[in-house]
Amino acid sequence: MTIQSQTKSTGIYREDYRMNASGKENFSRTECLLYLPQTRKGRDHDRSMSHNNPSHGINHHVPFNNPIMSKTIKTLLALVLALSVCTASHGQTVRPAAEERKTATFVFRPGEDMFLLKGNEAELERLYALVDEYRTEIAAGEIPVYVDSYCASLPTSKANLTTAFVRANRVKSELILSKGLTEANFITNNYAHAYLNSKDMVVVTLRIPAKEEPRQPEPVREEPRPQEPQVKVQPQPEPEPQPSQEPVSAVTPKPAEPAKPYYFAVHTNVLYDAMLLPTLGVEWRVSRDLGIKLDGSLAWWGGSTGKVQKMWVLNPEVRWYLLRDKRFYVGAAGNYGQYNIYKYAIGNIVSKDTGYQGSMWNAGVTVGYQLYLSRCFSVDFNLGLGYTRSEYDSFGMTDGVRVYKERNRTKNLWGPTQAGISLVWTIGGNK
Repeated sequence: MTIQSQTKSTGIYREDYRMNASGKENFSRTECLLYLPQTRKGRDHDRSMSHNNPSHGINHHVPFNNPIMSKTIKTLLALVLALSVCTASHGQTVRPAAEERKTATFVFRPGEDMFLLKGNEAELERLYALVDEYRTEIAAGEIPVYVDSYCASLPTSKANLTTAFVRANRVKSELILSKGLTEANFITNNYAHAYLNSKDMVVVTLRIPAKEEPRQPEPVREEPRPQEPQVKVQPQPEPEPQPSQEPVSAVTPKPAEPAKPYYFAVHTNVLYDAMLLPTLGVEWRVSRDLGIKLDGSLAWWGGSTGKVQKMWVLNPEVRWYLLRDKRFYVGAAGNYGQYNIYKYAIGNIVSKDTGYQGSMWNAGVTVGYQLYLSRCFSVDFNLGLGYTRSEYDSFGMTDGVRVYKERNRTKNLWGPTQAGISLVWTIGGNK
């Protein structure tokens, strides 16, 4: 039988003790109190609820009509709303638009660096049209011209890179001379490998940036706040667009220099060599357009009786190289020499049973073309036409004894003065 009840409150915990008839104290329950300032009516209501439920072990008092709690909830809702607005505005990032690439490809012959128009006319015209269309952006530096040169037809990586470098300069020179571009408008890359299974290719690319269109953000609904006065924002006048000024370079870049020709060359005329008249010559390339050449031929076969081919010839020549690639040329040449021929290769061409001994000279014009083989070797085809004068004695052979037929004869004629298929080894330059 309980005769006394006592309650101890420590501010957060409340303990109830009850005394029985024998005077012993029994612990009844402990309540965890979470009190916030309340109205008197709220405190009376909580106290009545606690007494009406004596079997309830732990009672958490969280009144929902508390004004501080209501303000806290409103503050949390405002923070959540602000975070959602920031997230939506941050998601409105304008993605960079993808660029459009317009390319023109030019094919070169394996191992050669000449930029041939044959087979590249359509691509060159299309490239001219692109340069005309975007000339303003190219001059302002907004759209550079990318020149990528590929070469994989030569045996070494160094030779491939050298040829790729020359080919890129050929294409850039075409745009500089025809469209007025400068070296600053180009970005050049040279590669010693193939491009899409093509071993000899120059690719010119214009990277056209696409127009950026920002996405419109979705409207975000915000709850009206009656506490804050609404402020009307006056529209600001749009600033007048300023005229764009093209950047002025302090230093005008130099255009790409054309490929330099060789400085010296060594020739041998394989056509004369085949007729047992060994020939060796040298050429000094004075400039890109002018060359000076001197050839010498010497044969010393046979004796005074029987077959004989003893002769020497000197051949000076001045050449003017023409056209863009400087491989076609015209020149002025002369020859002087002495001869003693009977039978052998040249004697059989002149006569089957008559020999000739004397001297001759000629002068005329030459025309020729150098066929490119590699950076150091070419084949030279040439032909000369002009006037020839020869003074000679003719003879025959009887029982090994020379018998003269005619003496102190002279012959003048107009016609071929020289012909040659020469193997040329070039020294110096990058062509």
